[in-house]
Formats: sequence, structure tokens, C-alpha cells
Amino acid sequence: MEPAPPPPPLALSTPGVAVIKARAVANGWVALAETLRRVENRTSPDRRLLVSTDGRNVSTVVAAPEGWSLIDVAVHPSGQLSLVLASDKALRLQRRTGAGALLGETAFTDAQAPGDPFVGDPRTAGDPQSLVPRGSRDAVRIAPLGEDLVIALRTGLNAVVAHRLTPAAGGTYARQWRTLVEPGVHIGSRGITSGTFDPFGSLDNPWKLQLDVDVQQRIAVAVNVDLTELAEGHALHFAEPAVALLGYGALATRLDAQGRRQGTTVVDTVQRSEIHAMRWAGERLLVAGRVLSERRADGHGWDGFVARLPQGGAGPASVQVIDVDRGDIVLDLAPMDDGRIQLAGATGYWQNPAGGSISEEAQPLLAVLPAGGGAAQRIPLAAGARHNQLRSVVAWQGRWLLGGLENGPGTHSADADPARLVADGYLRERAGTP
Repeated sequence: MEPAPPPPPLALSTPGVAVIKARAVANGWVALAETLRRVENRTSPDRRLLVSTDGRNVSTVVAAPEGWSLIDVAVHPSGQLSLVLASDKALRLQRRTGAGALLGETAFTDAQAPGDPFVGDPRTAGDPQSLVPRGSRDAVRIAPLGEDLVIALRTGLNAVVAHRLTPAAGGTYARQWRTLVEPGVHIGSRGITSGTFDPFGSLDNPWKLQLDVDVQQRIAVAVNVDLTELAEGHALHFAEPAVALLGYGALATRLDAQGRRQGTTVVDTVQRSEIHAMRWAGERLLVAGRVLSERRADGHGWDGFVARLPQGGAGPASVQVIDVDRGDIVLDLAPMDDGRIQLAGATGYWQNPAGGSISEEAQPLLAVLPAGGGAAQRIPLAAGARHNQLRSVVAWQGRWLLGGLENGPGTHSADADPARLVADGYLRERAGTP
């Protein structure tokens, strides 16, 4: 008797919600799905967690209670999940089984936060009692360190801090250590004079941060410097005067498993930029996003970039511009076993050269950077209607999971018709890469 044929590749559709992050869990997966929101509501994300125990179907949906936003998820080696939720001023942590069942919930507290240093005019400081900055709830990230949890957040004073937490009785957490990553500084704002939607989350980008922990338990936290006084504040607080010269780009700080600072690396993009992803790749750290290489009249001046930080962090990062087709952005990274790097994002868009308006037209971007360097090699993907983004790429059972959106809006798509503020998400399996 012949064996049964393998099941067809996963091709899950999530109508009305975009898939922004996916992670493998045992034989299944979890995915963060987001309902798109108008510009004026963008600082309070509307996300839910989709849980699959069989790798084919959604078995559980986890949503945030009224007044809260589900921000991020971490998957532990046991298969258990950690979730972080935010209100306008507070954070909560949840511990769940791999199937999504709640094990426990606790308020995340930090009695030291009001006393963190603020460098600059104190009148521009935020609320010292808040664990969420005024600019966005989407300013906290979590990552597994074994069964422990690392949480990095921007506080109401705009300081960036990291904590290591250990699971305790009843699904709660106990703190092991706390480390100041960046002092509080003034963060400015950037708006758009008209438009309904912010396709790449650019308006919130100065408030956000990136976090990753590798298999050697090394921790990295990266923050953007655009529209902030961070370069000057970091230089003064940590006595690193050269950092003050950074005009655009990011700062990436490494911590060991005990929370000790191992140094900060400058990612100098030279031009205005945003960071959207960070991953460890062996002994190196990668930071990626988009950079305004040239302010062109046709709106095609934005390129993606990938920065490779030197081993051990000594010296500045090497920044590679990713120019595939008109406008480009890198939204996720996936290092491969052979040293190559997969890039996920969007391409073929344009942006108002004098403003923030982004086109409805955009194509999904999947590309591979060679291990030894060289140009990105684009992998063809079928594009859906309207605006497309590939938001997540992650290894899964010897293959890859791709999460993203199609049929999405540009900045002005829903100006006259609110029904056009919608996107259709997906989670798709891919057997391999060239």
C-alpha cells in the first residue's frame, strides 16, 4: 500500500487582519494578527494572537481586554508562551500554554523607572510614573531566554530599560535583574498633513525598539536616533562622546545573560532612516529597515538597508543598501544555516518626496543576501491586490513560514471611503530558497 501523499503546503488566509509576526511552536505555530487603524488611533494597536496546534488550522484566538493592546509574544523551549499587553500607562504579562490556555497573569512593575536619568530639558520629559511613553503603546518587546523572559521597554520618561524575568508560581514572573539601556531623552514627532493610514508605522518609529536573544543567551536592544536627542543623551550619560556625532541611524546595545552591558554599536545610515528588524546571525548582529537614500521627485528615493555589526561590537556597523524596485523596505530578517540571510518586506512603492504619503501600490519582497556579501537576490512571489507587505519570515519544520498582508491601503486609500482601510493577511508555507 502506497503511503499517503503529504498535505499541501499551508496557505492560511486571515481576511480583514494582517499577519505581522509568526513563530514556530512544536508541531504548530503562533501568529500576531493586526486590524489596521486610522492615523489618529495608530498608537493603540489592535492585535490578537492566532494559535495553531496542528500547523494547519487556528485552534485558539487570544485577544486583549477592553482598554489594552496585545503587543508581542515570545515562545519558550517548552512550548509555553509569554505575552505582553499595554495600556496608555501600564504593562501586563501573561504566561500561556502552547495551545493558548492562560496559566497566569501579572502586572509588570518597575519601581526604579521614575528615577531613571533624563538628559536634556526636563520640561520635555514624559510621565515618570508611566511604563509606556506618550507616543505609542507599541514600545515594548519580549524574547525568550530559555524559560526565562527578557523584556525591553521604553518608559514614560523615554528611557529604555531591559529586565530578565523568571517564571514563578501561578504563571507570574520574578525579576532577576534590571539594566538601563538608554537614558531618557526628548523624542520629537512627525505627522502628515492629510491621509488616513500609516502603511509602515513610520510615525511611531522613533518610539519603538527592537529586541533579540540568541542561543548563547546574548541580548541585543536597538533603538532609532531619528527625531530624538538620543545620540547626545547616550554620549553624555555613558561617556561615549563619539556617539554624539551620529545624525541618523540606530544604536544597538549588547547585554550578557546577567544584564551586564557589553557595549553599544553605532549604525550610521548617513540619511534619514527607520529600523524595523534586528536578528542575531551567528556571531554577528543584523539591523534592518529603510533609508531615504535620495529625495527624488518621483518619490522613489527610499531603499531598504541591512547593517552588519562587527563581531564583538568593536567599530561601526557596515550598512548595505537594498535597492530592488523603486521604494524598498526590510521588515524582517531570517539568518540561514549556510550563512545567507533572508529579507522580508515590500518593494515597488513610492512616497511623497516632500511628505509622508505612501502609495497604495506595493509588492511583497522576499530576497536573499549571499553569505559572503553581494547584491540581494530577489525571490519571485505572487502579489495580491493593492498594497502588499511580507512582514515575517521564520523557520518552521525544515521549511519557512511567510506572514504578511495584501489588498492593503496606502496613506490616502480610505480618505473618502473608510471601508478601504482594510487588509487581508496570510500565513504561507514555503519549501525552501534558491
